[in-house]
Amino acid sequence: RALALTASPPTLRRAAHLAGRLALFAPRSLSALSMPRKAAGAQPAREGTLDMLSARSSAVRARLGNDSNVSVDYIEACGDCFYLAIESALSEICGWQPYYAVAMQRQLVASQITDETYQLYQLLHAQRAEGFAFMQGVDSLEALRRRVLVRGKQHRPHKCVWADGFAMEVIANHFGVLLLVIDERVQESQMFTRIAPRGACAPSSSGEASELDPSQSLVLLHSSSREHMNLIMYNGKKLPQLGDLPAKLQRLWGISAARRSAGGSHTDGCAPLAHQDFQRFLGDGVACGAIRPRPGMAPAAPPPQRAAENSGAN
Repeated sequence: RALALTASPPTLRRAAHLAGRLALFAPRSLSALSMPRKAAGAQPAREGTLDMLSARSSAVRARLGNDSNVSVDYIEACGDCFYLAIESALSEICGWQPYYAVAMQRQLVASQITDETYQLYQLLHAQRAEGFAFMQGVDSLEALRRRVLVRGKQHRPHKCVWADGFAMEVIANHFGVLLLVIDERVQESQMFTRIAPRGACAPSSSGEASELDPSQSLVLLHSSSREHMNLIMYNGKKLPQLGDLPAKLQRLWGISAARRSAGGSHTDGCAPLAHQDFQRFLGDGVACGAIRPRPGMAPAAPPPQRAAENSGAN
């Protein structure tokens, strides 16, 4: 404004010309700031856009210390993302097997739902807890089991039950895999979540981290802010062993690979369950589609207060 009051017209023209030349050579970011496409009071980026950016390979790699061995295998957003990721990871060993399929995994989870689990889900739905809208109209244990069987890929994402902490624990225990999750919904200090198969963890001698066998098979998952899960590969592997991860990555989840004993490595419980074991687990209900857990098998622990997958786009 002071220049406009004191400068002559030729001076103003030269100043305008110089400003135009500077704009041509200015960094793109500065040009964008000086000539915004939207008003200064524009709304922030949409949640879906931020969600997509957080799931990019570079963003996931940054969460893991920019380890160049980290890459992302993108999973279809259909409501079955967790189960599809597990199916893909387990199929890496001996190829795809029918008992790795999403439908069989859902049947497995449904078979482990008890009346206690049903009552807890019903209570959380009555309290309008986030992620339990799928309980609308579910008036019995059998109705809940039938709903869990519904596949998102066949009936659309909003009509199926997304995998929550309860389902993830059932799958981890059944297949003997360690689940390591990066959860973008929580603050950074708490976003590294692990679900270990029953009996896999042992207290560390140092007291700083839980020790697991280095041959323990694991599945790395990235859960976006809208609760969609993608499979993380390490060194091209979808189902690496704990010993494949460097110590700095293990520490993110508060675990460490125990030293191998002189007698060799321990592999019990680390390999995916054999088909005959899967049939024994579900009982005679496998053939007819009934939901009957194996007699005497202890159910998985009740789900956490917040469902891992049911409140956003998957």
